Amino acid sequence: MKNIILIIILFITGVSCKAQTTISLEQAYQYSKSDDGIPETVTYVKDINNRLDQFVGTWKGSYNGKNYEFNFVKKIYYGSYSIKWDQLIGRILIKDGNGNIIYNTMNEVDDNTMFWGNQMQAKTYVMSFIKDSYCNGGGDVFIEVSKYDSKKMYLHFDKDGGLYNPAKCPNYDTYVPLLPKDKIVLTKQ
Repeated sequence: MKNIILIIILFITGVSCKAQTTISLEQAYQYSKSDDGIPETVTYVKDINNRLDQFVGTWKGSYNGKNYEFNFVKKIYYGSYSIKWDQLIGRILIKDGNGNIIYNTMNEVDDNTMFWGNQMQAKTYVMSFIKDSYCNGGGDVFIEVSKYDSKKMYLHFDKDGGLYNPAKCPNYDTYVPLLPKDKIVLTKQ
């Protein structure tokens, strides 16, 4: 009788371990820091604590004579890979001081914005931005809502390094990425 009970307990434990295919954004970040990465059994990284909701909406700010507008939309169970994610998709509108459009992805479909969420790190959400790869114009965008004012967000851009190709980016010495390297303050609209 003890053997039957032990077999049933082992079976239930084994099934429940295999069924554990959903993890939180926070757990995914912890796994990303380990050598093994996210376990193969994980199929969904879910925003269990609704941490992404604070970023959703339109945010505006100015820096160095340019006006920036960011729109973040939360996607649930998103992606075409084996692991689906709850993540943000970003759209950007950049205008110069005269109102001329420098860059605009506001009307792009989700897969064409080239600006999507990557991972939650404590209070900061990291997004990938792809633009002018051979000039190192893309990189990681770090966004964080102020803990003192939920209508203020800080955005910091860290451009990629190492993809530079002189044949495809002859003006590398004078190339200016679309997003500023300095931290900028955005206001929720």
